[in-house]
Amino acid sequence: MARLPDGRREVRPSKQAMGDRRGPSFGPRYGVSVPISIGLPLLVIGGFVLITAATRGGSAVFWGIGVVVTVAGALLFATGKRL
Repeated sequence: MARLPDGRREVRPSKQAMGDRRGPSFGPRYGVSVPISIGLPLLVIGGFVLITAATRGGSAVFWGIGVVVTVAGALLFATGKRL
């Protein structure tokens, strides 16, 4: 059996040949980055806490938690590159 040329030997390139790794994602099928997948639920939870605090006359703790979680979710959602 003849030897393969040098350019065709590796079926899967090594880590050195591939270079730097990309950021984590759920894969090319979904096209959703991790910051978006975490930021969107945080937006929903933060909005729910804010609505609950507004309708029930919630304490400052609920308002604070709602604002912090909503802002964190919005920032994470904004940093996502693929959607």
